[in-house]
Amino acid sequence: MSGITRLLTLGTLFAALALSACGRAGPLEPPPGPATVPASRAQLTQPDGSPAPGSAQDTAAKSGFDAQGNPVATPSQKRTFILDPLLR
Repeated sequence: MSGITRLLTLGTLFAALALSACGRAGPLEPPPGPATVPASRAQLTQPDGSPAPGSAQDTAAKSGFDAQGNPVATPSQKRTFILDPLLR
């Protein structure tokens, strides 16, 4: 390719990439579906950090599923990773 053709190709590619980011400015739209219900202000943990008896966390910890039937991950211990200092 000649120099002019290469320059025009790169210029067109650059303009296309720059203009591809154009769009309507504004905040993100909420996802479709019902709005989430805020959690109640009730005390959900005991002073020792364990879930309060009868709370949603206690039920999920015992059964392994939350109120909607989704599986709940078990609490894990904090493990370090070699890149942790970069994330802090």
